[in-house]
Amino acid sequence: MRQAADTIRTILDGCGLGHGSNPASLDRLQAASELRTFDEGAYLWRRSAPARFFCVLVSGLVRLTQEAPCGKQVVVELLGPSDCTGLLATLGNVSHPFSCLALTDVEALIVDSYAWRDATFNDPELLRKATSAAVPRMLGGYGFMAAMATGEVEARLALALLRLDEINARDHGLATPIHLTRKALAEIGVTTVESAIRITSRWNKAGTILTGHKSLTVLDRASLYSTAHLADCNKVLSSDGVLTPLHQSG
Repeated sequence: MRQAADTIRTILDGCGLGHGSNPASLDRLQAASELRTFDEGAYLWRRSAPARFFCVLVSGLVRLTQEAPCGKQVVVELLGPSDCTGLLATLGNVSHPFSCLALTDVEALIVDSYAWRDATFNDPELLRKATSAAVPRMLGGYGFMAAMATGEVEARLALALLRLDEINARDHGLATPIHLTRKALAEIGVTTVESAIRITSRWNKAGTILTGHKSLTVLDRASLYSTAHLADCNKVLSSDGVLTPLHQSG
């Protein structure tokens, strides 16, 4: 079922793509967009699939991955509400470079790629907003991908928790529970469930995090920054740290 134009505009404004754009362009996108749900464990798309749409997350978490030559899955990025993914492939009219997996149940605004590209021909400002937002995010994401590809298990899990805490804080504030199982954390960190349980239990005893039933609460970000080998515990993850705060990705 197609959604009302004001819903589409609210969601696009929230990720930075719709604000100030031509109303006629947004009307055209509304006609080619819909809200869709994905169950936990479902793929929104797999690597090398044609970029038929991009999406803006309304709720839930997704993981972007790419397979290394050795066969290991490398986590490229973690995304949550208001984040946009698949836009780079849409802009370039190429296949998706990463697989996108729902870590939780996900609701997302699906925007048809062909309709988006068609709208940008008539609204250069729409294209400018997308490009100016997507490129810095892409550059900033290299650090996260490199750390997740080469870091030790404990560093990967610390980095993942910091990113998840950042996403969670948008809606709930810092030091609030992140609803995530150890199994899901292990999948993000590309490690075993046993390793994730052992490490998080040690962090819990040290007061770095608080573990609960299917939840984790970050209490000591400085400690996780140190474990993840990041320099400044007071700095928002950025391109000279790990991630930019812009809500765009591949």
